[in-house]
Amino acid sequence: MILNQKETTLAYRCPACGGVVTSVVGAFSLSGKLFRLKCSCGGSHMTVEKTNDGKMRLIVPCMVCATDHSYIISNEVFFDNDIFVIGCSMSGIDICFIGKERFVEDAILRSNEEIIEMVGGGDLESIKNMEKDRSTLSDPQILDIVKFVINDLAEEEKIFCNCTDKGDFICDIYDEHVTVRCSKCGCKKDIPTNSVISAHAFLDATELRLE
Repeated sequence: MILNQKETTLAYRCPACGGVVTSVVGAFSLSGKLFRLKCSCGGSHMTVEKTNDGKMRLIVPCMVCATDHSYIISNEVFFDNDIFVIGCSMSGIDICFIGKERFVEDAILRSNEEIIEMVGGGDLESIKNMEKDRSTLSDPQILDIVKFVINDLAEEEKIFCNCTDKGDFICDIYDEHVTVRCSKCGCKKDIPTNSVISAHAFLDATELRLE
């Protein structure tokens, strides 16, 4: 007799590359009490650990705070909910998604829209007011969201350079900007990360052309 094991889809935002890391986790995967979900970029990982009382302790890297958050949820919430979303307590941005695959995918899409709206929404005057009050949106948060958009453009193959074939793109991070460059042809583009207004303009981009 074959028993159907409990399983859930787990996803988090990588603070290193901005991508969403997803995996299916089964009850048998946690038989050793510890499960680690790593990003392919090598810059982060999320840990799930079974506690002695049968609950789940999650250590989730945060793309906003540049630190890890710890949460404890029940086994039922982890395996039985259609969707359970964990947000950064500081910013409110969703950083972890747990549940059935299609619900997780829908929640990630909604969260992506909310992030873009949070930074890019509103009229120019409201953006200028945000620029005056730097506590509204910190520089590290702008940097993480810019990296998030760069990663999306790369995945959609919307970054272009002078190479006749596919370029080899590298992202260099500096104090006030991010440089996307091609290691083959040398083309590059600087994206400012010290201004909400500049971030707003970049978030409207549908492609990135290196020069």
